[in-house]
Amino acid sequence: MISNIIVFVMQEPPFVSDELDLLILEYMAKDANIQFKQLADILKVDQRTIAKRVNNLKENGVLKNKIEIDWSRLGVGISAYVGAETGLGEEDVKKMYEYIRKEPRIIEAYSTIGNQEYFFKVMETDLHSLREEVMTRFEPITAKLTSSIISSQLKHHDDVALLRFIRNRGYSNKKIKADT
Repeated sequence: MISNIIVFVMQEPPFVSDELDLLILEYMAKDANIQFKQLADILKVDQRTIAKRVNNLKENGVLKNKIEIDWSRLGVGISAYVGAETGLGEEDVKKMYEYIRKEPRIIEAYSTIGNQEYFFKVMETDLHSLREEVMTRFEPITAKLTSSIISSQLKHHDDVALLRFIRNRGYSNKKIKADT
């Protein structure tokens, strides 16, 4: 039997950016401490335009102030991606959700479509603690649990490259309009 699946993803409409917004984001992604005056000089627009645009990006939730922590420098040297299925009943799903919410070492958690119903990123100081303190608590409330330990990073999170791609795809033949 073939069944049709209709998926509705409800989200806010995207912020409508232009090339200047994307350029500002690109330079700020390269150097979060860049001054508005420097940006204005580089992009050849008024400093007030930069300030107005950055403020607008913040107000619309596009730009968020956030720090990046190198956890390995603080002794948190193990990162694991964990996949899980439930199938054990509604009570176990509730227990799993509660565990995810309370466990600070689970830094990301997603409900998915695919081989695994749930996907988590877990951080810990060592393999023993990961196994004994995090994974063993998952086992009774999941039907199938898989994990992959990160041994090396092949590509670092690269906002600049994605911003360039979006800008080049959407604005390759358009000129920047400055706000005054």
